[in-house]
Amino acid sequence: MGERQDFDLAMTHEMEMEVQGVCNLSKGIWERGMEKGMEKGMEKGRAEGAFQNMAASIQNLVNNMGWSIEQAMTALNDPEADRPKYKELLQKQ
Repeated sequence: MGERQDFDLAMTHEMEMEVQGVCNLSKGIWERGMEKGMEKGMEKGRAEGAFQNMAASIQNLVNNMGWSIEQAMTALNDPEADRPKYKELLQKQ
């Protein structure tokens, strides 16, 4: 087979096919990494949205019903483990 000159390198057809295979492999790895990164980003966004929604609901009950933060969290069935972070956020406001 004939040789091709790319980047001042003599390339045989076999070498060109191997390089193309490596490029395709790296592209596939990059695409999978991007997909996983997007999935993690979406999960984080959903979790942050849920947190902000719960905080707003607690704040609404405190403001509109005159309840304490603890009463509002109990009414909304907020898990005990999550309560300190809501208290900290809402007490700053």
